[in-house]
Amino acid sequence: MKQKLLVLCGGQSSEHIVSRMSCTSVLNNLDINKYDITLIGIDLDGNWYFLDKNQTDLAQDTWLENSKPVADIYELLRNYDVAFPVLHGLYGEDGSIQGLFELAKLPYVGCRVMGSSIAMDKIYTKKILDTVGIPQVKSVYVKKRYDDKLVVVNNTFDEIETVESYIVEKLGMPCFIKASRSGSSVGCYRCDNSDELMIKLNEAAKYDRHIVVEECIDCIELETAVLGNDDVIVSRVGQIMPHGEFYTFESKYEDEESKTCIPALVDEKIQEQIRAYAIKVFKAIDGHGFSRVDFFLDKKTNQIYLNEINTIPGFTKISMYPQLMDDFGISYGELLDRLIALAMQR
Repeated sequence: MKQKLLVLCGGQSSEHIVSRMSCTSVLNNLDINKYDITLIGIDLDGNWYFLDKNQTDLAQDTWLENSKPVADIYELLRNYDVAFPVLHGLYGEDGSIQGLFELAKLPYVGCRVMGSSIAMDKIYTKKILDTVGIPQVKSVYVKKRYDDKLVVVNNTFDEIETVESYIVEKLGMPCFIKASRSGSSVGCYRCDNSDELMIKLNEAAKYDRHIVVEECIDCIELETAVLGNDDVIVSRVGQIMPHGEFYTFESKYEDEESKTCIPALVDEKIQEQIRAYAIKVFKAIDGHGFSRVDFFLDKKTNQIYLNEINTIPGFTKISMYPQLMDDFGISYGELLDRLIALAMQR
């Protein structure tokens, strides 16, 4: 008997379009002989729709054509065997929809509520992974208060108003500014001098009240893929070769000159250390199912630093996670089967 599978895409985050791109690839690789698939689209206003699952490209503006609104979301969730949220960013990757699945007692692909929420927030990811000795670049936590004032929040959660001078003293210039709970490099900026620091902090604050500012190092960007629940496997290490200063949204999804390389062009001992760190990171956040774990390698010192962990990594045809798993010997279709099977282990 086929499993009744609920696939969800879209969502209310800044990564809405990436979700639809990922979902197109997922639908193209699911085995229709194994799954009775229902496709749900969530628009930017949070409305849920039954979508036409025979679309060839969900990233098109016509994605809602022939759709029907979902009348009762909770009742919908109670009628399926398993859910596959192909949702990136806020409300899809941060524990919100995972909590809804838990309430409906619906098994689902990916990390649970706590792991999802921890990994989504770069600031709190850093705090937790500090406790298990994962090396990270120096950083500063900036918060936009409800009165719109920007303040630095130090390790004892005191608020410091001298934001510009604090960052320059602690990190120097240049630095990177990142919306803490955003992904796909949305709300991410390189800041080359203090004159533009507050401008770019305010730009990042449009995406999130929590902002992480990191020191800038001359580095190689490396990624690896983790798969499993208790006993996990980890892929070889892949290398990002962005066309431009760093791996922006445009270089990820639009610039054909950006490349990936598997395995990475770095020493095997470095790759083994990265793979060991990736497993530790995954377990430290109580990971389930799958994650992509990203690292920096300092070109001058060969020091490894964690960049971030993504609990619902991109699944487009050019995304690194399925490429890394394919290199490991797990095809895209088999990977989806494994993720759904892992979801049923509750």
